[in-house]
Amino acid sequence: MSQHGTSPSAEEARELLARAEGIGTTATNAAGWPTAMVFNSLAIIGSMMMIGFHIVAHTGYGAQLMAMSVAAWAMITALTWTFMMRTTKTGFSKRFATSLIAYFVLYGAAITTGALAFPNGSLEFYISAAVVLAAVGVAAAFRELRA
Repeated sequence: MSQHGTSPSAEEARELLARAEGIGTTATNAAGWPTAMVFNSLAIIGSMMMIGFHIVAHTGYGAQLMAMSVAAWAMITALTWTFMMRTTKTGFSKRFATSLIAYFVLYGAAITTGALAFPNGSLEFYISAAVVLAAVGVAAAFRELRA
């Protein structure tokens, strides 16, 4: 500013606004990666679960191993959130909630279809479901990072 206690000139105001916008963009970008990590984790665990569901449906065993692997992955993901509490709180938005709901609706549809249409398992179906869930999870992660 030109003098202490007076209003900035038009040029100084534009400079200050540009600097504030840059700081806001940096803060928003930093807050996006924890939410992207959530979707990457969902993509990985969703794909693993689809293949696990096929194994359990086809062979009749492995449910305990599948439950333990999901629990381990969930604990690892939850542990990483504790390292970034401030950015995690900032990053969750309405866009995140919409993507999360869409992912879980698709996940529920895949589980329901697999259980009802293929009670003895179908490798083709579960691999296709795993690929679709992984693609949706990764797309949601990129959506969060680009926002």
